Formats: sequence, structure tokens, C-alpha cells
Amino acid sequence: MRGHIRKRGNKYAIVIDIGRDHKNKRKQKWFSGYERRKDAEKDLPKIINKLEKGYKDPADMTMEEYFNQWLDRKKSTVAPGTYEHYESYMRKHIIPGLGTWKVSKLESHHVESFLIDLNNKKVPNSDKVISQRTKKHIYRILSSALKKGKRYGIKEGIMEDIEAPKVDRKEIEYWTEDEVQSFMSNLKSKNHALPIILALATGMRRGEILGLRWSHVDFDKKKISVYQQLKKDDTGEWKLSPQLKTSTSYRTIDIDDDTIEILKDHKRQQEKDKMKCGPDYEDRNLVCCTSTGGVIRPTYLRTVFNRTIEKSGVKDISFHGLRHTHATLLLRAGVHPKVVQERLGHRSIQTTLDTYSHIIPGIQEVAATSIQKSLYKKKESKPENVFSIVKN
Repeated sequence: MRGHIRKRGNKYAIVIDIGRDHKNKRKQKWFSGYERRKDAEKDLPKIINKLEKGYKDPADMTMEEYFNQWLDRKKSTVAPGTYEHYESYMRKHIIPGLGTWKVSKLESHHVESFLIDLNNKKVPNSDKVISQRTKKHIYRILSSALKKGKRYGIKEGIMEDIEAPKVDRKEIEYWTEDEVQSFMSNLKSKNHALPIILALATGMRRGEILGLRWSHVDFDKKKISVYQQLKKDDTGEWKLSPQLKTSTSYRTIDIDDDTIEILKDHKRQQEKDKMKCGPDYEDRNLVCCTSTGGVIRPTYLRTVFNRTIEKSGVKDISFHGLRHTHATLLLRAGVHPKVVQERLGHRSIQTTLDTYSHIIPGIQEVAATSIQKSLYKKKESKPENVFSIVKN
């Protein structure tokens, strides 16, 4: 069994060759998230050694071995970015804290003690204690892994009475209508303006916009259908994928006349770019692409976005804040939350309400007025005192 180190963006990953599948295709296992190459090099022989040992009887299995098997199963069922998230928290926090215990010996109080100990744990290379949000992520990943361990000997309901870390509601970031107008008046970019406009006009996620094809835009019916996205694959490269965040992410969104005209103008410009590049044009039928047809990397898009924010003088928000802005503008204009849910592709209307209900103007006043009308029906004559009505 052999392995090597590979750089993925600003981080390093260990890649292990573990043989070939039934089609004689080489199989590899990736262990990602290393900040420094020397850390990956240090772990490489340990990982090879563990993989070469192969399967162990559950009675002799350590929690570290179980967690690694759980990660292997997760890798084929979740998006690469999600897997990298799981693997990083496992390697940095969960395995160092609970990995030495035998599966059959792990008790609820061990898990609780580990979670309490996180309160004093520092961020690597920093004096700061890890955030409540990080603790909540660790709790969720650990809970998910332990729930699947019954057949390996992990006690059922081991985290049943352990409360999740409390996380304060994070204020969503968005622009007012005036800020949107100021930003739009300063947005001058041939290929990078359209993704930003689509985010504001549709509430689509960044990856969904950068993965949108012209075949999914219906000019006559004024609709956009969301079927794919641009996302990182196992090697850290940006690829087009039909796998979206949730089942409700596959949706159709109505678009306004002005956005339709912007899309038509953009398409005409693309045709000019194709003629100029000739056979060198990389035609993927993408709505948002470079002048040579290639995918727009999110890092380049963010550069244009930041530059326009600075130029227009609006508050600094993330690209995802454009999605929040879209939802906020609609809700404040009186659009029903169910419609907003469908446009955003939320799994349920509860998600939409939990995120945005506090910014819908007058929602409590409307509720109070509504219940008043139901309880105290007005009469044409002078109404009796409500207490006398109840008494009689």
C-alpha cells in the first residue's frame, strides 16, 4: 500500500492507493484538511499502517477505528465539501478526545466530559477559545456518528440526555433597497456582473448560478430551472455537478422582465465572444462563464464583488448575503413566505420563517389585530363591557 501528499487549495491531503475495484479501476482514500505539509507527512505512515491492518472485530475496535469507518461510509453519501467538513472536525477534535476508548467501553459520561472539556479548548495557533458554533458542529457530527454505531457495540441512546451547546442566533446580513440601488449603479464588469444580478433577482445560491446552463432558462415563460451547481470535487477542483444541497433545491423560479432583458443582452455578448475565440472557445452552454467559456471561479467573483462594495460605499456582506437580501426585499414588500421558501429552495417554510420572521415588519401587530377581530366582534350598538359579557 502506497500513499503521497497532495496540495488542495491552501491545504494538504494524504492520498492512499488501496487497490483496484471490480472494473480494475484504481481506488484511493483521501484524508484532507491539513494546514501544513509536514503534518500530513507525519500522519502518512500511521494511516497506511492502520489501513493495512484491515478489519477488526467490533469487540476490539477503538472509537478512532470506528470513526474512520463512519467517515468512509459518509464519503459516498454526502457532497465533497460536507465530507471535508466532517473529516476536519473528526481529526482535529473528536478522535483526539474519544478515539482511544474501546467501542464497547464508551459511556455517556465519557461523551459528556469530552463536550464539557471543549469549553476550554483553544483554536489552533491562537489564544481564542473555540466558538459555540464550532462546539455545536462537533456535537452534531459526533451525535450522527454514534447513532449509527449500535451494530458495532456502541450503546444505544448514548447521547440522549446530553444537551447540545447553545448558539446565539446569528444576525443575517443583507442590504436595504437603497443599498441595492447604490451597489447596482456601480456594478461594471463584463462577465462577473451577471452572477451578482441573478443572486439579487432570484435568491439562487452562488454554486447554482455558476452552474446554470442556457437550456435551463426559458425566455418565453420567464423562468429559470435549477438542476445543477458548480462545486468542488474530491480533488479540490471546481466541477459541474447535478447534486444539489437538498431535494427542494431542484426548483423553478419566475424572473422579471428587466432580468430577462439583461440575460438576452448577455447571451448576445457571449455569441460575440464565441466568434472571437473560434475553436478555442470552451462551450459548456453556461450562462455565467469567462470570455473563453470556462467556469467562473468563486474567488474571482468575490474580487469583483468586494471591489464594487468598496466603490459603492454599502456595508460589506458576503455573496450569500445577496440571497438574504432577495428574501428580505420580498418579505418586506408583502410577498407570502411560502413563495419565498419556494424561490430559495428551503426544505420547509419553517426554515424560511425561522430565518426571516424577525425582519417582517409589523408581524406581531398583525397577529394582535387578527386575534382581536376574532375575540371581540363589534356590534352596531354600543358594546357592553367585556367583563360583564363574560360574567353573564
